[in-house]
Amino acid sequence: MSSQFPLQNTHRNGASIARTTLEQTALFLRQNWLRLSGIAAALIFFFALPAMFDQIFGFSADFELHRVSLIGIFIIAAFAQNILTGYAAQPSLGNAAFFGVSGYMVVWLVNDLNQPYWLGLVAACAVAALLGIVTGGPALRISGAYLAIASLGLVMLANSILTLWDTTAGRESYLFNNIPAALTDDHSLYYFVLWVVIITLYLGYNLTRSRIGRAFTAIRDDEAAAESFGVNLTRYKLLAFTISATLTGLAGGLYATWGGTASSSMSSVDQTIAFLAMIVIGGLGSIIGSILGAIFVGLIPLLLGLLPNVITVGTVQIQITTLNTGIYGVLLLLALIYFPMGLQTIPALLQKFLQRRKQS
Repeated sequence: MSSQFPLQNTHRNGASIARTTLEQTALFLRQNWLRLSGIAAALIFFFALPAMFDQIFGFSADFELHRVSLIGIFIIAAFAQNILTGYAAQPSLGNAAFFGVSGYMVVWLVNDLNQPYWLGLVAACAVAALLGIVTGGPALRISGAYLAIASLGLVMLANSILTLWDTTAGRESYLFNNIPAALTDDHSLYYFVLWVVIITLYLGYNLTRSRIGRAFTAIRDDEAAAESFGVNLTRYKLLAFTISATLTGLAGGLYATWGGTASSSMSSVDQTIAFLAMIVIGGLGSIIGSILGAIFVGLIPLLLGLLPNVITVGTVQIQITTLNTGIYGVLLLLALIYFPMGLQTIPALLQKFLQRRKQS
């Protein structure tokens, strides 16, 4: 009889653990039902988007889907910038340099060296990571505005080198002639980019909640306090540079694939401003902020492009195309005024609104 007691205790402990696990799962679902519902709805929407476009746009569906794929690439680039600037609080503006160099690298490896596309894409990410380490080391000696200016100089240097490469080769841009046949189809390219975005964000979500992510957050909140608790500032800042550069390299390789060419404009001040605008508009230190910021910055110009070229008001004709930049700037200002913490606050505001309606 006595030999049965341990077995009974084991059953009781197992039942208690299972009950606790179920209770914790139920609590998690109750607290995060809106977020989980939003993620599920977003996945269903984006996977069904090509079929929806086929029905809505007909023959032009491929063209419209091609433009949406660009937003997916921007999401990766925005998240890369957010890791460095939003999570680790390093105001570096040099990611556009990695973006352009990796684009040229993948085209060079696949076009000129006849390497497989997948190897070229991985190698481009590795080169970007190496550049992140090489440039990140010296950059750690400075901070604040000095780091921003120095990293912006890196972008200008990369732009000059890539422009020189094109000029020496007698071309305006580096045409990507050996893109895999599967990725020349806009539907296939869209799903490829979508899967890359999903995998990147999933890994990024786990990274931000790991020891590394907590170290980044500690550095952002208070460097002195983080160091006193044993956080190696140099190691984790350099790691942030490396991870950010690697993801930016991935985005650059995908961009060259998307556009069928790599150009020196990929490493430009304009591209730097675009990356920075994505995380400021979306929200610093937030994955959802990276997504919403990239969608906002990438989608608004596409929507403005749908406006008629000329609007006639009485006897006056207004050239809308000349106002696109101004309209875009106004929308950016409105987003910052009404969402000072970024568009990432929209889900929380929506949840509060639904809770108030439920209570009333």
